[in-house]
Amino acid sequence: MFDSSFFVAISFLIFVVLVIYMGLPRMIISALDKRSEDIQEELDEARNLREEAQKILAKEKKNLDKAEEESKNLIEKAKQQVDELTKKAEETLKEDIERKKKIAELKIEQAETEALNDVKARVANLSFEITKNYLSKNLDKKVSRSILDDSISEIKKNL
Repeated sequence: MFDSSFFVAISFLIFVVLVIYMGLPRMIISALDKRSEDIQEELDEARNLREEAQKILAKEKKNLDKAEEESKNLIEKAKQQVDELTKKAEETLKEDIERKKKIAELKIEQAETEALNDVKARVANLSFEITKNYLSKNLDKKVSRSILDDSISEIKKNL
């Protein structure tokens, strides 16, 4: 009747009673509850951090979209300014070319006038010399001197 299985059963019952009496199941349950609470807190914290990260991500996406829009506007404004500056530069260039063309035409006209005046003066001087030689050879000195003086004053008036 008291064989080894009986003693094993009694030992097992005593062990179970001692475990229950010492509160081992409560300690295991409380440790599991504590671990469960810690895990729940970590999950809540992770959820909060995730929500916060999503808010920050949404805010940063909004800021990025805004920055992209601003950069597009700045690029568009820069292109407009380049176009305006190019047009102004072209207009200024055309005006400068036109002004320099007019100046060159005036200089050419002035040079032509000076050349004509120079030719007229040389022709007048040459005519004067020819007339002087002719008169001095063909007329007497008194008459030729009078004609010469009249010719000089007439030439000076024409110039």
